[in-house]
Order: sequence, then structure tokens, then C-alpha cells
Amino acid sequence: MTTIGNRQAGGGEAPSAALEIGEPIRGMAVWASAYGGDPGKERIYAVSCGAPCMLHVIDPFQAVGEGSFPLEGSDHCWGVVYAPSGVYIGGSGILYRYTRERGVENLGEIIPGETYTWRLAVDRAGNIYGGCYPGGKAFQYDPRTGRFRDYGVIVPGEQYVRSMEAWEDKLYIGMGTQAPHLIELDPVTGDKAELTLPDEVGGEQLVYDLNIVSGKLFARLTPSNRLFVYDLTRGEWADRIEGCSGLSVSRPDVNGNVYFVKDDRLCRYDPETKSLAFTSLAMPEPAGDYGWLDGHPLNPSGRCLVGVHRDGSYWVYDPEGDRHGTFEPELPGQPVILQSIAAGPEGSMFVGGYFAGGLAKIDAETGRIASSFAGIGQSEGLIAGRGRLYIGVYPKANIFEYDPSRPWRTGENPKMLFSLREEEQDRPFVFAWAGRMLAIGTVPGYGRHGGAVTLYDPETGIVEVYRHLLPEQSVVSLLCRDRLLFAGGSVWGGLGVAPARDEASLLVWDWERRETVWTGVPVPGEKAISGLAADDEGMLWGLTGGLLFKFDPREKRTLATVSLFDAGWPGKTHFWRGGNELLWRDGRLYGVSMNRLFAYDPEADRAEVLDEGVRLLAEDRYGSLYYAKGTVLHRCDAKRGAAPFSAEGL
Repeated sequence: MTTIGNRQAGGGEAPSAALEIGEPIRGMAVWASAYGGDPGKERIYAVSCGAPCMLHVIDPFQAVGEGSFPLEGSDHCWGVVYAPSGVYIGGSGILYRYTRERGVENLGEIIPGETYTWRLAVDRAGNIYGGCYPGGKAFQYDPRTGRFRDYGVIVPGEQYVRSMEAWEDKLYIGMGTQAPHLIELDPVTGDKAELTLPDEVGGEQLVYDLNIVSGKLFARLTPSNRLFVYDLTRGEWADRIEGCSGLSVSRPDVNGNVYFVKDDRLCRYDPETKSLAFTSLAMPEPAGDYGWLDGHPLNPSGRCLVGVHRDGSYWVYDPEGDRHGTFEPELPGQPVILQSIAAGPEGSMFVGGYFAGGLAKIDAETGRIASSFAGIGQSEGLIAGRGRLYIGVYPKANIFEYDPSRPWRTGENPKMLFSLREEEQDRPFVFAWAGRMLAIGTVPGYGRHGGAVTLYDPETGIVEVYRHLLPEQSVVSLLCRDRLLFAGGSVWGGLGVAPARDEASLLVWDWERRETVWTGVPVPGEKAISGLAADDEGMLWGLTGGLLFKFDPREKRTLATVSLFDAGWPGKTHFWRGGNELLWRDGRLYGVSMNRLFAYDPEADRAEVLDEGVRLLAEDRYGSLYYAKGTVLHRCDAKRGAAPFSAEGL
């Protein structure tokens, strides 16, 4: 352990009582794929997100994987394209190329400072294009020269270049999130022109998907999920289709029809006649990318449509016979980055996964992984109470209830209680019990300011949403003491919009009367209050990046501040939880700040770094601390043997 001398962070190492539990969640999350090859020998190139991402090459005729290749340096992928020079994959600001002869090549950083790559496109000359976050830039990669071209910021103020397609000699770009934009870019000159969207797109945020088929541009806008059709030849909007899901529209079949998902079913659409028909293939999840296969066993003499499910299985649809099948190539799952930890009912610990989702149960007695479950999305926050585990899932701020005494059945247990999507909320990071009420703090959706405090009554099922209690801020920490609920804010709202406030506020709210007692800035200059705890004397402690503060709830004033680490606020693109939780036990504060697990003794004014490279923090009934390092769960047993306490809110 390392003392923080003069409150400056030093190096640290794990305490001797630390235990590496292992990787509790493995999963598969495929959001992008490409298809190509000689007729009758096509292959699927699917990328699963993880640590790292994996490229899976699949023979769709034999339903077998031909190889899985790590994409080192990337943990997400939304874009894969097949081109004459290879298969190109966009990762964490990195572009990769796969060829059968050379395997996977890392082509390098796309644009310095851009850490997220969205959809890719390829033009007739074989050039590769893509969009980035957080700078809102687009790029070109020329396979002949091996050079990247940065087209710069596409729309000032917008950070997401989400979708794109090359057609003729132009590149069409879909973006948002504060407002949707459709941009036509000349790849040679770099000149840009904005196409006017239909009048009825008021309230939309993003051109999430974009495809061009036979001179028709298909643009799906969110959050409405309306698919608009634009005739590029005539320069006019030609059709609108409600209730569509992504992430693309297929290339045409032999009759010129295209396919996409509407109302949870694969549909056939004729762009010329605008006729729409449902097929026999149910599609309850977004379909991702589409390809065509010649001579598949489902129709040896014709062409079949193919797509990949999130779990790595793939479906094949025969348009001639309206038949379909699902195939399992048994791809290897990847360790999942841990996203949430909490003590559960009956003393077990639960861990939720990032992106691929999943949930794992840890036996607190033995420290072993007891079970792992699939079928639940990215769990931002967890809390136990009333013999249940409550799970906050991104996106749409969906709240689930899980009864560990009953078998896990996807869609039934856990069951979804409600969604906060209509309130423009997206990420339910924090929970607290206010009497019998479950309080939930949320970050709003993309391009939006204004988080919410939501109260849920498990006995009646009544949901009350109180937005803007912290004006123009997200609610990223909660603590309840008696009738008062304390909420810490973050100046960052949903991704894709700059902060509207300069400093983070603290809210004191009487949850019984549903009225604000006090709100103010406890520490000037701090951007987020991402952890709250109460000491034995009833004083409130907060964590803001790398700074602790002590706050008197009665006098409504800050009594002291303790500088631990440099938060680096000027370089932050967003900061909600940041891995920061705060616990008070036995006269000490335990927290995670700037990826360091620390302990602070207020009486001695002494802080120690217990471990580094850390995210998340929770405590079991024996007083042991649980934290994450990427995909690996750790337990610090320094306090094991202390008197058990109840981990449940009720």
C-alpha cells in the first residue's frame, strides 16, 4: 500500500489480502458483419465486441467457423465492409484489414483523438470511408497508398458521424445527436452540402442508419425509428415507413426488392412501387448487416439472404419459398468488461457486463463464480431489496426485477418493470432505497441535458419521474438518509452534446414531500459528484473526480476538501460515474478515484492507494471489497471477519 503524501497520488500495489476471482462473464455481441467471396463460396465476416474484439470468419454453407482473429487495441466494432483489397474493420479509433493470405493487419490510428469508429463504406475505386467520435469527423483510407485522409468536422457541434454510404462520386453521411443531419460530401474536394430532411423530423436526434440501393437513399432516424426514402435522381423524398429497426437495408434481390426489419419482422419492399410485405421471418432484435448467398442448401438453385444475430448465430432466408433457418457455428465467446457490481439478496454478489451484457452471481462465502446468465443487456446499475435484484439497463433506461430464488428465464425472470425512454433517459447508473421506494438516478439520452430522479414503489408499481431537479445535469450519485435524498450531478448530459453548466451541483431533496430542500455547488470548479457516503456523525462525504469533500447536511455547507488525484477536467469528453463509488466503514472512507482504489482516514488525514487500474466498488456482507480490472473481478479481504451487516436496502 502507498500513502498519498501531502495528498498527492503515488504508485500502489494490491494488498496481500487481494484475491483475483476471475472473469465472471463471457459473451458474444455482434453488431457488424460483412459478406463476400466468389458465388457459392461466400463467407461471413462477423466481429464480436469484447476485450479484445474478435473477427470471426464463417462458412455459411457448412455452418462452421474457419477462424477467429483478435483485433488487439479495440473493444467495440460497428463497421465492417468487404472490398477488393480485403475486409476492413473499424475499431476503437483503429482500422484493420483482413485477408486470407495475411490474416488481420492493424492499419493504424485513423485520426488522433478519435476513439470510436462507426459505420464504414467503400466506393467504386475501393477506398474506405468511416465516421468517428468524439470529434465528429469523417475519414478516407486509400488501400493503394496506405494513407488516411481527415475530412475534418462534418457539422460543427455534432460529435457523432454515425452512418454513411458511397454512391456515384459522392459520400452520403448521416449524423446527429442534437439534431439529425444528412450530408453530401465530395471525397475529392472535401466540399460538403447538407440535404434538407423532411418537415416531419422535428424532435429527431440522429440519422442512425443510411443505405443507398438503386439510386434510393434509405435513412432511418431515431428515436422515432422512421425510415425515410430519398430519390437521389429526382432529388426528392419519396416515402416514409414507420416502426423500423436497424442497422441497415439489404442490397436488392433479383426482382429489385430490398429487405429490412419493421415491427419485429423481416419485410420485403419494392422501391419503385412502394409496396411492402411481411415475410415469415420474425426478427425481434435489430438485424445488423445483410448479405446474399448463392446456392445455399436452403435454396441450392437460387439466392438467399443472410444476417448475423447478436449471439453469433446466423439466419438464412429464401425469398422464393419464404423459408428460413437459423445456424450455430459455435463461435468462442469473449470475456466481457465489467460494468456494475452490487451485493445481492441472500448475501451473494452480482456483476453486470458492458456492451455484450450478461450477469454473474458470486458466492460471497467462497469468492467463487457461482453462475453466469445471458439475455440481459448492459447493466449500468444494480441494487438489492425485498429479496430481489433490481437492474438498470442501457439503452432506454429499462428497469428490470430479478428473483434469484426462481430460475433465470430471459424475458420472464428478470422481468422488465418499466422504461424511462419517454422521459428521454438512457443510463440508470445509481440506485438508493428511500423507505420502501426505490430511487433511481439517470443520465439522459444522446444530445440531451437533464437527468432525472425516479421513484418506484414495488408494492403498487407506481412510477414517478422528477426531471431537472439538478438543472441541465445528469444524476450520477444517490444517498438516502431518513426522509432526505442526496443527489450528485454531472455537468455532462447524454453523449453528443457539450455541457451547459460549468460546475456540478448537490441536491438535498425531501422525498416524502417531493420538494427540494437545498441545491448548490459544494466544491467550486468540480464537474461531477460521482460518489456519496455518510459517516457515523451524519456528515455527508462526496467524491468529485479526484477530490473528497465533507458536507454538513444541517448547515448546508462544505466543511473540508481533500485533494487526492488530478481529475484532468479540461481533457474530459464526459464523466458520469467514472468508476467512482464511495463507502464508509469503521471510521474510514473507501473509494475508487481516477482508477485507483483508496482508503482515507479522516481522523489522521491519511490516504492510501490499495490498488490501481480499478473500476467499480461494492462490499459484501462480510466487509470485503469487490472491484473490477477490465474483465477481471477482484476481492480485497482486508476486512473479512468483521461482523456481517445487511447488504439489502429493506
